[in-house]
Amino acid sequence: MAKVEVNMKTCSKHHVIEVTMNDEGNLDVKITTDCKHVQEYADKLKVITMDDVTSFAGSKVEDPDIRATLSVPCLVPNAVFDAAWIEIGMLSKNLCNKVHNNEIILDGQD
Repeated sequence: MAKVEVNMKTCSKHHVIEVTMNDEGNLDVKITTDCKHVQEYADKLKVITMDDVTSFAGSKVEDPDIRATLSVPCLVPNAVFDAAWIEIGMLSKNLCNKVHNNEIILDGQD
């Protein structure tokens, strides 16, 4: 099981994404959140395939109907990709721990 946490400081919400490979070779997605919009997304997502995480085009993770309740800048879908990639061995957990937090720097913003 791979776990990724998201602290959305812009909306003061916290999300925990857990992805686990199941016996059929698909990925079970569990999202614990204090956001009703992310919960609606989580209820629709639940199980994804390898294709969903290895190809952006047509991915259930980014399907407009599934992520319709999310704001555009919501980081939860990216965290689903990260957790899935860690679970299937395409992203090193050690590397993620080493860099700790990715960040976005807004040029000229105070």
